[in-house]
Amino acid sequence: MTIQQEFPLFENLHILRASMLCSVRDRAFSSLPLLLADYSDGIVSGCHLTTTKSSITVQPGIIKHGGQLLFVDQPLTVPYEPTEEYCALRAHFSDARKNDKVGVISREISLVLTDDMMCPADEMEFCRFKLKAGSLLRVDYVDFFDRTTEFDTVNTIYAPYAARGQSTLSPDIVQAFAREAGKFTLTELDRQFCLSALTGQVLAAEAVGFYISQRLAQEEQEWDNVSLFAGLSRVLDEIRPAGLRECRRERRRRREVLVD
Repeated sequence: MTIQQEFPLFENLHILRASMLCSVRDRAFSSLPLLLADYSDGIVSGCHLTTTKSSITVQPGIIKHGGQLLFVDQPLTVPYEPTEEYCALRAHFSDARKNDKVGVISREISLVLTDDMMCPADEMEFCRFKLKAGSLLRVDYVDFFDRTTEFDTVNTIYAPYAARGQSTLSPDIVQAFAREAGKFTLTELDRQFCLSALTGQVLAAEAVGFYISQRLAQEEQEWDNVSLFAGLSRVLDEIRPAGLRECRRERRRRREVLVD
Protein backbone atom coordinates (compact mmCIF):
# COMPACT_ATOMS: atom_id res chain seq x y z
CA MET A 1 0.00 0.00 0.00
CA THR A 2 1.32 3.46 -0.94
CA ILE A 3 0.41 6.88 0.47
CA GLN A 4 0.91 9.74 -1.92
CA GLN A 5 1.89 13.17 -0.62
CA GLU A 6 0.86 16.25 -2.59
CA PHE A 7 1.94 19.80 -1.78
CA PRO A 8 0.14 22.77 -3.41
CA LEU A 9 2.33 25.22 -5.33
CA PHE A 10 1.31 28.85 -4.88
CA GLU A 11 3.19 30.73 -7.58
CA ASN A 12 2.77 34.10 -9.22
CA LEU A 13 0.21 34.15 -12.10
CA HIS A 14 -0.81 30.52 -11.47
CA ILE A 15 -4.50 29.69 -11.29
CA LEU A 16 -5.73 29.14 -7.73
CA ARG A 17 -7.51 25.79 -7.92
CA ALA A 18 -10.08 24.40 -5.52
CA SER A 19 -7.92 21.31 -4.98
CA MET A 20 -5.09 23.54 -3.72
CA LEU A 21 -7.35 25.21 -1.16
CA CYS A 22 -8.70 21.81 -0.08
CA SER A 23 -5.13 20.60 0.47
CA VAL A 24 -4.37 23.59 2.70
CA ARG A 25 -7.61 23.05 4.60
CA ASP A 26 -6.96 19.35 5.17
CA ARG A 27 -3.43 19.91 6.42
CA ALA A 28 -4.44 22.77 8.70
CA PHE A 29 -7.16 20.72 10.40
CA SER A 30 -5.33 17.39 10.56
CA SER A 31 -1.73 18.20 11.51
CA LEU A 32 -2.19 19.29 15.14
CA PRO A 33 -4.75 16.58 16.02
CA LEU A 34 -2.34 13.95 14.68
CA LEU A 35 0.50 15.36 16.79
CA LEU A 36 -1.69 15.26 19.92
CA ALA A 37 -3.62 12.07 19.18
CA ASP A 38 -2.06 10.22 22.15
CA TYR A 39 -2.68 13.08 24.57
CA SER A 40 -5.39 13.21 27.22
CA ASP A 41 -8.00 15.93 27.48
CA GLY A 42 -6.85 19.14 29.16
CA ILE A 43 -5.13 22.44 28.49
CA VAL A 44 -2.68 22.06 25.59
CA SER A 45 -1.14 25.53 25.73
CA GLY A 46 -1.86 29.06 26.90
CA CYS A 47 -5.03 29.75 28.91
CA HIS A 48 -3.05 31.67 31.53
CA LEU A 49 -5.04 33.50 34.20
CA THR A 50 -5.00 37.19 35.04
CA THR A 51 -7.06 39.05 37.64
CA THR A 52 -8.33 42.49 38.47
CA LYS A 53 -10.12 43.55 41.66
CA SER A 54 -13.43 42.42 40.19
CA SER A 55 -12.78 39.95 37.36
CA ILE A 56 -10.69 36.98 36.30
CA THR A 57 -9.62 36.40 32.69
CA VAL A 58 -8.56 33.28 30.80
CA GLN A 59 -6.06 34.27 28.12
CA PRO A 60 -6.05 32.68 24.62
CA GLY A 61 -4.90 29.09 24.31
CA ILE A 62 -5.74 25.60 23.08
CA ILE A 63 -7.84 23.01 24.93
CA LYS A 64 -8.47 19.35 24.18
CA HIS A 65 -11.91 18.19 25.26
CA GLY A 66 -13.73 15.03 24.27
CA GLY A 67 -10.77 14.22 22.03
CA GLN A 68 -11.30 17.42 20.02
CA LEU A 69 -9.01 20.44 19.89
CA LEU A 70 -10.74 23.72 20.68
CA PHE A 71 -9.18 27.15 20.28
CA VAL A 72 -9.68 29.97 22.78
CA ASP A 73 -8.77 32.71 20.31
CA GLN A 74 -9.68 35.66 22.51
CA PRO A 75 -9.60 36.42 26.24
CA LEU A 76 -12.61 35.22 28.26
CA THR A 77 -13.52 37.24 31.33
CA VAL A 78 -15.96 36.62 34.17
CA PRO A 79 -16.70 38.87 37.19
CA TYR A 80 -16.32 37.53 40.73
CA GLU A 81 -17.32 38.59 44.23
CA PRO A 82 -15.95 37.60 47.66
CA THR A 83 -17.97 34.77 49.19
CA GLU A 84 -15.43 33.31 51.65
CA GLU A 85 -16.34 29.91 50.18
CA TYR A 86 -14.54 27.99 47.47
CA CYS A 87 -15.48 28.91 43.90
CA ALA A 88 -14.31 27.03 40.81
CA LEU A 89 -13.71 28.72 37.47
CA ARG A 90 -14.45 26.28 34.67
CA ALA A 91 -14.88 26.18 30.92
CA HIS A 92 -18.27 24.94 29.76
CA PHE A 93 -18.40 23.20 26.37
CA SER A 94 -21.65 23.17 24.41
CA ASP A 95 -22.69 20.22 22.27
CA ALA A 96 -21.63 20.32 18.64
CA ARG A 97 -24.17 21.94 16.32
CA LYS A 98 -24.15 21.32 12.58
CA ASN A 99 -25.16 24.14 10.22
CA ASP A 100 -25.65 22.75 6.73
CA LYS A 101 -26.42 26.19 5.27
CA VAL A 102 -22.90 27.49 5.85
CA GLY A 103 -21.21 24.10 6.03
CA VAL A 104 -19.82 24.25 9.59
CA ILE A 105 -19.99 22.38 12.87
CA SER A 106 -19.79 24.76 15.83
CA ARG A 107 -19.19 24.44 19.56
CA GLU A 108 -19.24 27.22 22.13
CA ILE A 109 -16.87 27.69 25.06
CA SER A 110 -18.06 29.82 27.97
CA LEU A 111 -16.85 30.48 31.51
CA VAL A 112 -18.79 29.44 34.59
CA LEU A 113 -18.03 30.33 38.20
CA THR A 114 -19.60 27.89 40.62
CA ASP A 115 -19.43 26.71 44.22
CA ASP A 116 -19.94 23.11 43.08
CA MET A 117 -16.52 21.42 43.29
CA MET A 118 -17.66 18.36 41.32
CA CYS A 119 -16.70 18.95 37.68
CA PRO A 120 -19.22 17.53 35.15
CA ALA A 121 -18.16 15.93 31.87
CA ASP A 122 -19.01 19.00 29.78
CA GLU A 123 -16.77 21.30 31.86
CA MET A 124 -13.08 21.67 32.69
CA GLU A 125 -11.55 23.48 35.66
CA PHE A 126 -9.10 26.35 35.27
CA CYS A 127 -8.74 27.21 38.95
CA ARG A 128 -10.47 27.55 42.30
CA PHE A 129 -10.23 30.15 45.05
CA LYS A 130 -11.74 31.40 48.29
CA LEU A 131 -11.91 35.19 48.59
CA LYS A 132 -12.43 37.36 51.67
CA ALA A 133 -14.37 40.61 51.52
CA GLY A 134 -12.06 43.55 50.80
CA SER A 135 -9.22 41.33 49.54
CA LEU A 136 -7.68 41.06 46.08
CA LEU A 137 -7.48 37.76 44.24
CA ARG A 138 -3.84 37.14 43.34
CA VAL A 139 -2.04 34.96 40.81
CA ASP A 140 1.49 35.77 42.04
CA TYR A 141 2.94 33.39 44.61
CA VAL A 142 5.42 33.92 47.44
CA ASP A 143 6.88 30.42 47.03
CA PHE A 144 5.95 26.95 45.76
CA PHE A 145 3.84 26.12 48.81
CA ASP A 146 1.87 29.37 48.54
CA ARG A 147 -0.31 27.80 45.84
CA THR A 148 -2.30 26.01 48.54
CA THR A 149 -2.89 29.15 50.64
CA GLU A 150 -6.57 28.99 51.51
CA PHE A 151 -7.71 32.58 51.01
CA ASP A 152 -7.32 35.18 48.23
CA THR A 153 -5.05 32.97 46.09
CA VAL A 154 -5.75 31.40 42.69
CA ASN A 155 -5.24 27.63 43.00
CA THR A 156 -4.46 25.97 39.64
CA ILE A 157 -3.45 22.58 41.03
CA TYR A 158 -6.69 20.95 39.89
CA ALA A 159 -6.49 22.28 36.31
CA PRO A 160 -5.80 19.34 33.95
CA TYR A 161 -3.04 19.73 31.35
CA ALA A 162 -3.05 17.50 28.29
CA ALA A 163 -0.28 14.88 28.33
CA ARG A 164 0.37 11.35 27.13
CA GLY A 165 -1.56 8.80 29.13
CA GLN A 166 -3.46 11.05 31.51
CA SER A 167 -3.77 14.73 32.35
CA THR A 168 -1.07 16.24 34.52
CA LEU A 169 0.04 19.29 36.49
CA SER A 170 0.56 22.68 34.89
CA PRO A 171 4.12 23.09 33.58
CA ASP A 172 4.19 26.39 35.48
CA ILE A 173 3.82 24.51 38.76
CA VAL A 174 6.50 21.93 37.95
CA GLN A 175 8.81 24.67 36.68
CA ALA A 176 8.28 26.64 39.91
CA PHE A 177 9.31 23.55 41.88
CA ALA A 178 12.51 23.26 39.85
CA ARG A 179 13.38 26.94 40.25
CA GLU A 180 12.98 26.76 44.01
CA ALA A 181 14.72 23.42 44.41
CA GLY A 182 17.64 24.64 42.31
CA LYS A 183 18.64 27.08 45.04
CA PHE A 184 19.74 24.20 47.29
CA THR A 185 21.94 21.12 47.21
CA LEU A 186 20.49 18.51 44.85
CA THR A 187 21.02 14.85 44.12
CA GLU A 188 21.68 13.68 40.57
CA LEU A 189 18.05 12.55 40.34
CA ASP A 190 16.90 16.03 41.44
CA ARG A 191 19.10 17.71 38.84
CA GLN A 192 17.82 15.52 36.01
CA PHE A 193 14.20 16.17 36.94
CA CYS A 194 14.69 19.91 37.40
CA LEU A 195 16.43 20.23 34.02
CA SER A 196 13.41 18.62 32.36
CA ALA A 197 11.00 20.80 34.34
CA LEU A 198 12.83 24.03 33.50
CA THR A 199 12.18 23.56 29.78
CA GLY A 200 8.58 24.60 30.48
CA GLN A 201 7.26 21.54 28.65
CA VAL A 202 4.38 19.50 30.03
CA LEU A 203 5.70 16.51 32.00
CA ALA A 204 3.58 13.36 32.03
CA ALA A 205 1.99 12.47 35.37
CA GLU A 206 3.82 9.14 35.23
CA ALA A 207 7.18 10.90 34.93
CA VAL A 208 6.50 13.29 37.82
CA GLY A 209 5.14 10.45 39.93
CA PHE A 210 8.18 8.28 39.18
CA TYR A 211 10.51 11.05 40.35
CA ILE A 212 8.53 11.53 43.57
CA SER A 213 8.49 7.78 44.30
CA GLN A 214 12.23 7.42 43.68
CA ARG A 215 13.11 10.56 45.63
CA LEU A 216 11.01 9.62 48.67
CA ALA A 217 11.78 5.89 48.41
CA GLN A 218 8.12 4.98 48.33
CA GLU A 219 6.08 2.59 46.22
CA GLU A 220 4.50 3.72 42.96
CA GLN A 221 0.84 4.68 43.20
CA GLU A 222 -2.02 6.06 41.15
CA TRP A 223 -1.34 9.76 40.67
CA ASP A 224 -3.60 12.73 40.20
CA ASN A 225 -2.79 16.45 40.32
CA VAL A 226 -3.42 16.73 44.06
CA SER A 227 -1.15 13.81 44.98
CA LEU A 228 1.53 15.00 42.52
CA PHE A 229 1.59 18.47 44.11
CA ALA A 230 1.64 16.95 47.60
CA GLY A 231 4.54 14.72 46.59
CA LEU A 232 6.55 17.59 45.11
CA SER A 233 5.89 19.59 48.28
CA ARG A 234 7.30 16.76 50.40
CA VAL A 235 10.37 16.52 48.18
CA LEU A 236 10.96 20.26 48.36
CA ASP A 237 10.59 20.14 52.14
CA GLU A 238 13.38 17.56 52.21
CA ILE A 239 15.61 19.55 49.84
CA ARG A 240 15.33 22.82 51.72
CA PRO A 241 17.66 23.28 54.73
CA ALA A 242 16.10 22.55 58.13
CA GLY A 243 16.08 26.22 59.16
CA LEU A 244 14.05 27.22 56.13
CA ARG A 245 11.63 24.35 56.75
CA GLU A 246 11.01 25.65 60.28
CA CYS A 247 10.46 29.19 58.96
CA ARG A 248 7.91 27.87 56.50
CA ARG A 249 6.06 25.94 59.20
CA GLU A 250 6.02 29.03 61.41
CA ARG A 251 4.60 31.17 58.59
CA ARG A 252 1.92 28.56 57.97
CA ARG A 253 1.04 28.42 61.66
CA ARG A 254 0.65 32.21 61.70
CA ARG A 255 -1.63 32.04 58.67
CA GLU A 256 -3.72 29.34 60.34
CA VAL A 257 -4.09 31.48 63.48
CA LEU A 258 -5.21 34.44 61.38
CA VAL A 259 -7.72 32.27 59.49
CA ASP A 260 -9.19 30.84 62.67
